[in-house]
Amino acid sequence: MPGCNRTGSSGTTGSTRSKPISIERRSVNIQMSDDASIEQYGDLYVIRFERHLHHPIERVWAALTDPEKLQQWLAATELDPVPDGRYVLHFQNIEHTHVGRVIRYEPPYLFEHTFGDDANGVVRWELSPSEEGCLLRLSHTIYSSTGMANFMAGWHAHLELLQHVLSGSPQPWSWDSWHRHNDRYEAIVEREMGDGEPNG
Repeated sequence: MPGCNRTGSSGTTGSTRSKPISIERRSVNIQMSDDASIEQYGDLYVIRFERHLHHPIERVWAALTDPEKLQQWLAATELDPVPDGRYVLHFQNIEHTHVGRVIRYEPPYLFEHTFGDDANGVVRWELSPSEEGCLLRLSHTIYSSTGMANFMAGWHAHLELLQHVLSGSPQPWSWDSWHRHNDRYEAIVEREMGDGEPNG
């Protein structure tokens, strides 16, 4: 799951090849691949993913918000789809529960929620139609670089599972996949961010 290791403790996902990484002193933009990036705005860090999906926007929206479908790729879910409604994720792979709240819910284009309590940041799912199907944008705003790679590894692994679900071939959670992503992101974030400040 995003932001937790096998034992459930907090910590810091990726593709197999990386592109050049651009660093600025006050606004860091780490572009790791076509799949993931990190942006820094003062004390805030925004993890971003994009996926071009060959599925109708309504199908993808259902996968993001229908508890029955969410259980196949993310977690067992309780969702009250109204502003300030409860959004509870029961991650069975680590036996951990996040109790969060809905911020915005605008079918079938926008779903924004806290990731558990406010300390774990805000997650935003955006969908827009495309010729091939739809574009999915995921952003997770966090308040510290601590645990950044862990969050990224979790989201990347879960997005892989989402794509399997959309294709009609659900797959089980894989810790091997998570560790591959996490190892790669930890190395890149450590090299480029160090103690949380941009290097260079």
